[in-house]
This record gives sequence, structure tokens and C-alpha cells, in this order.
Amino acid sequence: MRRSLSIIAVGVAAVLTVGACSSTGQDVVVTEFQTAGANAAPAPSQVTVPPTQSVAVSSAPAASAAAPAAAKVNIISLPAFGSTDLAPATPITVTVFNADITGMTVTGSDGSALKGDISADGATFTLSQGMKYGQTYNFVGVAKGTDGTETPITGTMATVAPTDTNRAAITPSQGETVGVAAPIVIQFYGQVKDRAAAQRALTVTAVDKSGAPLNVEGSWGWLQDEEIKTAGVLQSQVHFRPKDFWPAYTTVTVKANLYGVNLGGTWGREDVSQTFTIGRDLRVDANVSSFRMKVTVDGAQVQDFPVSYGKTEDVRRATRNGIHIVQEKFPDYDMCNTQFNYCGVKVKWAVRINNNGEFIHENDSTIPQQGVANVSHGCVNMSTANAKIFYDMALYGDPVTVSNSPGAPDLGPADYNYDWSYTYDQWKKFSAL
Repeated sequence: MRRSLSIIAVGVAAVLTVGACSSTGQDVVVTEFQTAGANAAPAPSQVTVPPTQSVAVSSAPAASAAAPAAAKVNIISLPAFGSTDLAPATPITVTVFNADITGMTVTGSDGSALKGDISADGATFTLSQGMKYGQTYNFVGVAKGTDGTETPITGTMATVAPTDTNRAAITPSQGETVGVAAPIVIQFYGQVKDRAAAQRALTVTAVDKSGAPLNVEGSWGWLQDEEIKTAGVLQSQVHFRPKDFWPAYTTVTVKANLYGVNLGGTWGREDVSQTFTIGRDLRVDANVSSFRMKVTVDGAQVQDFPVSYGKTEDVRRATRNGIHIVQEKFPDYDMCNTQFNYCGVKVKWAVRINNNGEFIHENDSTIPQQGVANVSHGCVNMSTANAKIFYDMALYGDPVTVSNSPGAPDLGPADYNYDWSYTYDQWKKFSAL
């Protein structure tokens, strides 16, 4: 209850003058009234004066004060009742002063009821359930004043009815097991102009094998809007990568609470979430100058393949330096590179590590050069048997670190998975917050 400040007043019903002796030889009893607050009844206290004292009493009847009016009940809603075109995610509160909220219902124009909570002091109602698009909500409640009088609480609020909504998809998929360098990718099916608003709706949490929370530092980064799988429509995407590789055997949950969020010209269509698992800590060391590709799992080397990388004498064909990640796998794939005049070249056990056309794949025609020389057009060539071994091991998000090549890392929109090509401090600059 919100109460105004009370001032304690003391009223004296008799004025005493005490002399040196008594003229009557009897005790004198004087009654004094104290009033403690506007609504309190007078409380008598008695003082006995012995006959050895002289008392002169001048008495007057106590004034009868009129009881003050009850404090006015004030009701304030945020936003104000009557508001329209509200975002469904708008926080809603109703606060009363000099009263308690004894009940509140919130009903949409479609008949749906929303839940809310009344604070412990009875002063504030807070809507705890999100609103829907295109609804008018009726608020009906009661505020009980300090004198017991009940004041009705009534009002309406209306939400926006958007003409355009934007949905999103999350990678990795639900229940998927991925590598320690796997970025979280949120792909929007339209352009997001208010990136900060969208990013505030995104959360990432992690727990270890026992379910204990993990504090994994990381940052969201917005990549360039592109036409992806939808001709003529610009689409936005935002990635999350940790500062360092994910701890192995971690469970990660990402939530995009986008419903009701104004994305700048469009509105979030729905909330989406995914939970996935980080698998074993598999890392690939692709040292171009060694003509070898080494694989470690949880810190122990498990493979040392002879390979052939991109031809180092031609920078156009050199395999790019930097941290790549396993993105896709194909048991059979048709290679095409118009720059070097070939298409329709069929290979097996192809593992994509870069969107610029770099794969780790079978190419038995270069077996004589594997482990000896680099002759490919940028891919990592292996024998059929070795390519199958690596294909079976690889998971989305496994890091493939290419080093000692004249090929510079890809740092542009030609490769949407270049998250690890930047230092963490550089990556954080792509955040909208």
C-alpha cells in the first residue's frame, strides 16, 4: 500500500499550574488526551498530584476536530491507458497510490487472458505475459483505499498490427553435435535495419556435462546483408562466436525472442530457440609447407595424412591461411571452377571448409604428389581411403587451421564463415551493442 506521511499530534485536555502547597488536602487527578494520527481514537493518561502540592487548575473543554478526508487514490499506467500501436513486448505496469490493488484481469479482443503479478506491497501490477499483434487489451481491476473504499481500475491498450514480419532460423540445429569452433548463425529471411533491437533479443547460455552453468565469453557479429537463397531479397545474418573455442562436451542453448520486436521496418514473427552439444575437441593442423594434415582429438594426435594443398607458386591457387571450419559434407560432389576452366569434375568424400570453394576431398590423380608437393587449385587433396576416414570424423564447426601458405585469409562476404579469421577484439566491433 502507498501511504502518505502521518504526523503524530498531542492534544492536552487541561492546563495545569502547580503551586507550592495544596489548599484542599486531597489528591488532584488530571486526565490528558493524546491523539496519534488522523484516524486514531484519543488515548487517556492520568497524572495524580499529591496533597503536599498546591495545584491551580484552569480547564477548558477539548476542541472537537473534524476527521480529515481519506487520501485521494491515484492510478498511473505505463504506457498510459489508451495507448495504441504498442510493440507486443512493451513492458506494462499499473501503479496505485494511497491504495492496494486487490485484483486485475487483462483480456484481449480475441478473448485471450494475460497473466500478471501484483507486488508484495499491493501497489503495482506488472504484466508477466507477452501481448499479441493486433489486439486491444482491456484492463479491469480494483484499488482499495486506506479507508476501505474501492476504486475501479479500467483502461485499454492496443498493439500494432504489422504488415510485414521477419522470421529467423538458427544453426546449429536442435540436438546437433558440433565442433569446438562452431559459430551460432541466425539467418533472417529479410533485412534487419535495427540491429541493436534484434541483438538485445538474443541470448546464449552454456552448461557442462554435469549441468553446471559455464561462463563462456563471446560476442555477436553482424555480417554484410546478402541475397542468400532468395533472389532479389536482402537478408541479414548475425553470428555468435566465443572468445576461444567452445569447451568440449558443453551443451549450448541459444534463444532469439524476436516476437513483438520492432526490427526497423519489419517486426519479429516468432520466438525461436535451439539447444545443441559441443562434441569432442577435434582440431586439424593444415601446415601447407609440410604437405601433411594432422588431426588431434582432445589433445592427442590421431591422424597424420599425406596431402597436397593449393599450388603455392600461383597465389590464385594457394590454399588460404587462417582458421577455417567444417561447414558441409558431401559423399559425392561436382567441382566447378570457371577461372581455371573446369567444371563437372566429380569427387568423393568432400568436406567444405570455406565458401570460396575450398574442400578437403578425394583426388586419387594427385596421389603421387600427396605428401610431396602442392599442386591443387586450392583444395586439400587426399587418397580415397584417407578422405573417407576424415569425412567420417568431421563435424560442422571442427576447426581447420591453414598455415604457411602465400594465400591471404578471406575477410569478406565471399565467405560468410570467416568468424575466426579475426582476432576477438576485431570481431567484437561487428556487434551492434
